[in-house]
Amino acid sequence: MKDSEVLFGGEVQFAGWKDSHTSGPMVTFWLQDSSQLETFRVMTARKGNTAGQRMMMALVEIGDDEEPVDQAPKDEHKGGALARLAGMWCQDDSFVVWMGLQHPEAWEDASGSDEHERCAEAVRILCGVTSRADLDHDEAAAAIFHNDIRVPYMESRNPL
Repeated sequence: MKDSEVLFGGEVQFAGWKDSHTSGPMVTFWLQDSSQLETFRVMTARKGNTAGQRMMMALVEIGDDEEPVDQAPKDEHKGGALARLAGMWCQDDSFVVWMGLQHPEAWEDASGSDEHERCAEAVRILCGVTSRADLDHDEAAAAIFHNDIRVPYMESRNPL
């Protein structure tokens, strides 16, 4: 692209986004000062005071150090069924009580702002993971979750 084709160049700040049935997806940016609006005022005046001109845009997020922020995806794996189950159970008061009674060593080592967060940390401690997502990607952690948590908890809820 030639420099003469660039209509606007400068730093902007992301203001927000919305997606509605009337206007569709929209992203809003703040400009550094009102003089930067002149490019856009001229464009709408040329088209009968309406917007709608097609443009190409390239944006690069910059950090506080004025350097580009790395947007490469992190090497994180998403949680699957076991992570969702652990998350759901840790929000259930009866599971929280069961976990505290059945695994007091993990419960004592866990911390959290409330019982549900403490329960989630106790599950992670017991399974030897730092994230619930690891339950779906670490066979040893999945086995601990299954043998020490899932099966005993289900048996406690449905005694024969």
